[in-house]
Amino acid sequence: MPEQLYRSALTLYRQHKYRDAAALAGRAVAVDPKLVNGWRLRADCCSAEGNLQAAVAYLWLARDAAEPGSRRWISASLHLAETLLRTGQQGDVVTVLAQLPYAALDHVEPLARAAYLYSCCEAHREALQWYERALQLAPQNRELQFNCAAANRAMGNLARAEALYDRLIAANPRDFEAYKNRSDLRRQAPDNNHIDELNQRLQQPELPAAGASQLQFALAKEYEDLGECDRSFAALQQACQLRRRSIRYDAAQDLRRLRTIADTFDAHFFRRDHAAEPSAGAGIIFILGMPRTGTTLAQRLLCCGDDVYSAGEPDTFARLLMELAPPGEEEEALVARARRLNLAQLGRRYEAELRSRFSTRRAPVIIDKNPMNFLYAGLIRRALPAAKIVHLRRHPVDTGYAVLKTPFRDAYPFSYDQRELAYYYLGYRALMEHWQRVIPGQIYDLHYERLVADVAAESRALFRFCGLPWSAQVLEFHRQDKQGTATASASQVRQPVYSASVGKWKHFRAWLQPMIEVLREGGVEID
Repeated sequence: MPEQLYRSALTLYRQHKYRDAAALAGRAVAVDPKLVNGWRLRADCCSAEGNLQAAVAYLWLARDAAEPGSRRWISASLHLAETLLRTGQQGDVVTVLAQLPYAALDHVEPLARAAYLYSCCEAHREALQWYERALQLAPQNRELQFNCAAANRAMGNLARAEALYDRLIAANPRDFEAYKNRSDLRRQAPDNNHIDELNQRLQQPELPAAGASQLQFALAKEYEDLGECDRSFAALQQACQLRRRSIRYDAAQDLRRLRTIADTFDAHFFRRDHAAEPSAGAGIIFILGMPRTGTTLAQRLLCCGDDVYSAGEPDTFARLLMELAPPGEEEEALVARARRLNLAQLGRRYEAELRSRFSTRRAPVIIDKNPMNFLYAGLIRRALPAAKIVHLRRHPVDTGYAVLKTPFRDAYPFSYDQRELAYYYLGYRALMEHWQRVIPGQIYDLHYERLVADVAAESRALFRFCGLPWSAQVLEFHRQDKQGTATASASQVRQPVYSASVGKWKHFRAWLQPMIEVLREGGVEID
């Protein structure tokens, strides 16, 4: 009887009749509370209708109904962890994963799923352990090879990562993303590089545009390492053109959004009493700005402090903002609704979620290093008055060039065309100047060039602003790694500070004229 009800419910679920399916699954578990799949189906019905909290509740029941340590219990645990991740409860995700019988698991699928979930929670050390174990069981699995390489890169095991990428490429020469990831692991040398291989791959017939773009990005990086600037930029132009053609992006709409934010959250808005407790946000540090401006370096320096941990680059503040201010038909309507938000409530929800993450749940000081939080800097200040906001600044053309040569996955669509990138930079600069005017003295400007020139003095000032004690171990940041990092700077930040990237744009001045012209027209001085 319960099994029949379950099968009928499953048929309804596959027909997208979620309420009817949930009702039948409910009848099934009422008859047999140990019917694990019945509870899981009820959870899936709730998820399909957007009720994730109810789904989580049913999955706890599914897990409790199974024999601890059994395959059903493990599967229900992973299902629960995946759903908890969707609700932002990362701390609970890792709690569930930590209860899995690691030593007894001998199946690739649960090991790989757990490793992926750990990586989503910024638990890179745990992710690496589980990926390596899964790869031992299935050494020819290309997806595992790729993910295991990424986990090793995040934890600084760069030689191991390169060996895995070599294996992956040898087995599947059309795994194009692996080429760029491999090139980024180290500085290429005249007698140890992949330039001939990359050029050979680019001659393959019927090469997909996305693959050709990845190969050209890798080639540009390796030519740059060897000082062959003309060849490097020629490859970079090809890479960016191929990538830009595949993206639907309206630069004008992005710029309108930046202007609308400044117009909406004006000086009058910040004279209102938003009722957030003065202590809200204590122990939270936001590091923000344009991408590729040294945000990861600043994070690594701060994480050398006692009891300072990073939450990575969560989208928490933006996501909660969107949830509390449901979108209107137009971008302007969304921003207008955000103006009427209860910012104290937003701050409480943000802080609760941030402190529930695995890497930060017991941390006295937490870093949120999402660069795009610059869009919300003023709102952050009002919602979390005691939080610290650190803004990374870097030479505009060095910033632009660094962004241009980085193939981001789904972020920063403005980054593949020089003029679009320059216009976005102008919009970003105008918005940051606006925040500085309406909340004066509340945002700390950290200049990348000054930081690189004098790490000791600049890091002392940074620690002072954040209210943290400084010690000489900060200068050894590249030797310390409490958590790992999966950002585009994962390999660079494991080296001592170097100045080679300062002024690098000057080697490419002739090719960067479209960007420079837009910046100059916008009032940016280029020295």
